[in-house]
Amino acid sequence: MKNIVLEDLEIKINKERVLKSLNCFEGNSVYDTVSGYYDELETTVSDLVSPCAAAAFDGDKVYCLVTLGGSISDYSKSLFDAGEGMKGILVNAMADDCIFETDKKLTNAVKLQCAADGLGVRKRLAAPEDIPLSDQKTIAEKTGLKNVSLTDAFMFSPDKTLGYVLELTRDRSVFKAEHDCSSCPNTDCPMRGVYGGNFAAVAEYAYDGRTAAGDSAVCIDIGTTTVAFALITEKGAQKTYKTVNPQRRFGHDVLSRIDAANRGRNDELSSDIRYTLLTGYREVTKGYGDVKKVVIAGNTTMVYLMMNYSCVSLGRYPFTVENPKTIKTTFDAVTNSSSPKIETVIIGCVSAFTGGDIVSGLYMCGFAESDKINMFIDLGTNAEMAIGDSKKIMTASAAAGPAFEGGLISCGMGSVDGAVYGVDLGTLNSKTPDLGTLNSGTLKPVLKTIGSKPPRGLCGTGILELVFMLFKYGIIDETGLLRDEFSEGFRLTENITFTQKDIRQVQMAKAAVRAGTEILLARAKISAEDVSTVYLAGGFGHGLSVEKACGIGILPKEFYKKTVTVGNSSLGGCVKYASNADADERIEYIRKISVEEPLARTEEFNGLYLSHMNFDRDELLF
Repeated sequence: MKNIVLEDLEIKINKERVLKSLNCFEGNSVYDTVSGYYDELETTVSDLVSPCAAAAFDGDKVYCLVTLGGSISDYSKSLFDAGEGMKGILVNAMADDCIFETDKKLTNAVKLQCAADGLGVRKRLAAPEDIPLSDQKTIAEKTGLKNVSLTDAFMFSPDKTLGYVLELTRDRSVFKAEHDCSSCPNTDCPMRGVYGGNFAAVAEYAYDGRTAAGDSAVCIDIGTTTVAFALITEKGAQKTYKTVNPQRRFGHDVLSRIDAANRGRNDELSSDIRYTLLTGYREVTKGYGDVKKVVIAGNTTMVYLMMNYSCVSLGRYPFTVENPKTIKTTFDAVTNSSSPKIETVIIGCVSAFTGGDIVSGLYMCGFAESDKINMFIDLGTNAEMAIGDSKKIMTASAAAGPAFEGGLISCGMGSVDGAVYGVDLGTLNSKTPDLGTLNSGTLKPVLKTIGSKPPRGLCGTGILELVFMLFKYGIIDETGLLRDEFSEGFRLTENITFTQKDIRQVQMAKAAVRAGTEILLARAKISAEDVSTVYLAGGFGHGLSVEKACGIGILPKEFYKKTVTVGNSSLGGCVKYASNADADERIEYIRKISVEEPLARTEEFNGLYLSHMNFDRDELLF
């Protein structure tokens, strides 16, 4: 067994890369502060990290381990304990840049050894996505790096340690050993998902309110993926600001972040979002003078993390909420900083799964005043929905999975530059596919990408449009099965292929949403035809083709002509709150008449979920 050991490495941490990972660019309101902290901390961090790496060649595999030692993690924790959250975040980002660079040096050393042996690398495998966590014990044993151990749960200690396995091949022209953020098990890494473009966070909403004369307010929607800000005055909306939620480094969904919080990372999660709130507030108010009020809405987990509440009750049955009501506080108390002491309102929730963002959306859409039955659907990793009128509202949450946001899709990605959001495979005058055209190889997909950049992958709306087209033209059948000639996947470009596994992910997501929708309709004792208006909210809903959503069965076809997209209704509800004197009364009334319907624990949901896994050609609208 051949071994490579790299010790006493000199690694230069890259300031520009670190600040970029924190979404901090020159010109941002806090850039000078964070840049100054970097300069202050650089020498200390460089002295505390001990970069070393090892690789062990064993048969057709190479076991790799990279670590920085434990001193840097201890230092980061001490900063959080001392209330220096921003510095703690920065030290973590600097350490992760260092571990990335150390890994690159190990990769280069492995490449040289492979070249000498006439080998290539077929694939990089990391736990828990590609290999079991228990395999990390084997990695540690094979590489034999000093001062690296494992916890009882097979997690590396110290924290800043990275392990993986490389699969070797006799094809020396192949070398796929580089790190891939999309499959990285290090969910605490600030680099995770930040590189590669700017998220198309949605700050548009259907409500166009104005505050009272002379007043102004900053309204904030804290989403799991993005955070949106709006400054409003008596003249209406004046400025918006959008950014990535830095908590994404702890995982893309709320469950990952609850788990991280309950493993002792609550202070870091709280500091992350407070840093973002302070940055966004300064950006959106730059040049506009004094602000009278701040209004915030977010899902229950985001609010708990912002306020640094314990998330234990959110992570275990029966998922109780200890602080459901609207919170009245000040902005400096929320951000735990010397920011302005401004009256601040945090809109209350209904339950652990129906948060203040949904309450805010229902408020914006006028549910408390409507005599007609309306439906509200916010599509995302968790599809939140509600149905009701001014007398009663039923809410529910269905775990749709990350497919709508590009997750677990082989070529999926977030809504960043180069993401495909529109797909057209041609024009047919009939629902019957022209199989001859498809077999002739003349079909040339027409793609629309964010920023009109070269296509890099598929975001949520692109995934939906592609599935619709594949079903419409008969490339997949009612069960979602690809035709034989596309058994290796449907290729959109040289680098983008949509596979059978990807289609299954979409089927599971759409089945969850449709099953939840039908259960709420049944509970309300109303048919889809009798729903007055369907409000489709959220970033995914904002760019969604309602026709195609109905066409593949995410929504009942009866919703086609009665669905309106309302954009970021959570932010819009905050704007409406700031603009109306009776807002407190209305918000509390919505919370009072709202009842959550548990979906996942019912046999009815499971049955509907299975029945809607398939596609139905009768639902195609054109």
